[in-house]
Amino acid sequence: MKPATSTAVYRRKGIDATASSTTMTWWKYLFLSALASLVLLLVRLNYQLMKELGRDGNDALGVQPSVAGKGRDGDTKMTTVRASMEAAAKDAQNLKYLREQVSEMKTKLKDMNTLVEEMKKKKQHRKPGGAKGEGGREGNAKIDSRGQLERLTCDSDMATLQTDRMNKRFAEWWSHSACPDQVWMENISNVFDDATSSSTGEDHGNASPYLILDIGCNKGYTSADFLDALSPGTHMNPHTLVEAIQSIAEEDNTKYDRDCGVCNDCKKPLNSDTSTRRPANVHCFEPSPATYQMLTRAHEKLMPKGDDSNNSKINDNDAKWHIHNVGLHQINGQLSWHKACASAVGDELCTIVPEGTPDAITVPVITVDSFLRENYMSNSKGSNMEMPLVHMLKIDAEGLDPAVITGSRTLLSQNRAVMVMFEFNPGLSEKDPPHGMWGKRGNPKKTLLEVVQELDDLGYDCYLDTRVPREKEKFRGEAVKEAPALYRITGGCLREEPRVRGWANVVCASRRFGGVAEGLSRLSWVG
Repeated sequence: MKPATSTAVYRRKGIDATASSTTMTWWKYLFLSALASLVLLLVRLNYQLMKELGRDGNDALGVQPSVAGKGRDGDTKMTTVRASMEAAAKDAQNLKYLREQVSEMKTKLKDMNTLVEEMKKKKQHRKPGGAKGEGGREGNAKIDSRGQLERLTCDSDMATLQTDRMNKRFAEWWSHSACPDQVWMENISNVFDDATSSSTGEDHGNASPYLILDIGCNKGYTSADFLDALSPGTHMNPHTLVEAIQSIAEEDNTKYDRDCGVCNDCKKPLNSDTSTRRPANVHCFEPSPATYQMLTRAHEKLMPKGDDSNNSKINDNDAKWHIHNVGLHQINGQLSWHKACASAVGDELCTIVPEGTPDAITVPVITVDSFLRENYMSNSKGSNMEMPLVHMLKIDAEGLDPAVITGSRTLLSQNRAVMVMFEFNPGLSEKDPPHGMWGKRGNPKKTLLEVVQELDDLGYDCYLDTRVPREKEKFRGEAVKEAPALYRITGGCLREEPRVRGWANVVCASRRFGGVAEGLSRLSWVG
């Protein structure tokens, strides 16, 4: 019986051992199946992720399907993991880039909303001009029966909006006003003809020649610009002038600094009319003896023979360029000038210095009023006689512009200057040694708002001349939207000194010549 029992016992043991072995095998396959399913799930999730990102799963893994299918050797798995990590890193970079783009789009949208709000406010304050007439009436100023433009003023909200926009624009690039586009120069001959007609009642063909005073002539590019605009058939223009300057430098075996002008003036587009010749007198005043000699030689190369450039009382049937070795100031006399004036052509250091300065040279100075009396009013009697009509009074006197304006008091008080253009350069007083009247260390100190107020009292509207946005700037979103060609200063439209870096240019028009003054107003944001 024992053997039977024993057999039964062993049989049970045998059955139990077999069952245990079967159970172990089943869990092994279950574990392997679960692991395989997990791997497949991870692969599928990775594939779905790549698909969502617009990628092909196999490309993201960096292997061919046949290689991936072999998949159990360690090298292939490591390659797959490494490729997946690289793909994930690229995805993270792309995601960061997309987020930056979205953020930038949100910023642009915010700017657009701000612009819309500004435009709404602008419409509330003007229709469509944005400024008020003297009587407080909203809208554009009107030209009265005498042909004069009424004075415009800005309220505090409009002045703040313009100032904020101007400061943003000037923060983009330092020379938006240093090298302006001078949009107002378009069809300037027609503008001056209208002024002449309103002043004399005659058309320009029967009136006196255009009269341009280019004070601080330097290399002569302003003179050349106006001669090209008014009498293009004379063939004196920025392009021919630079050729003459370079020819003179070659003759002297030298090279002049910035011979094209500080703003690349020699590259300006020329008048498309190349044949019209009109009578004009353009006076170039240059205190530097060295620059004066260069300009005289350029004149010999460019202007018709027989034109005595130093004689103002010459035949007025054609355009003339007169060159004067004299400085303009608020007094008549002799003043000391920096030694650079003696030898360096077009040197910006050529300015008045304190008497007794070592190596300084002496150069005569006159006022605009005295120059006009001597050359255009010699046959007139009495101090109250009307000044000649000056179409453009341009001043670039290395920080002494306020003094030149003071010396033009009679001309300006009679409103016989149609337009005035001058330079505002507060940085000159920060130089060592300081010079000029603008800025913190000006001597005597003058602010732009003070000078503009003086001109306003005499009947002139003044604007900060600027550079309008280019199409590529607008496309890249770099430029302030709707930046105007001019920013109005007169009438409380600018209530703080402009935050310009470098120098800036100001252009003004007499309200007596309503059409001219209104033309500038239309080019401004609050005009």
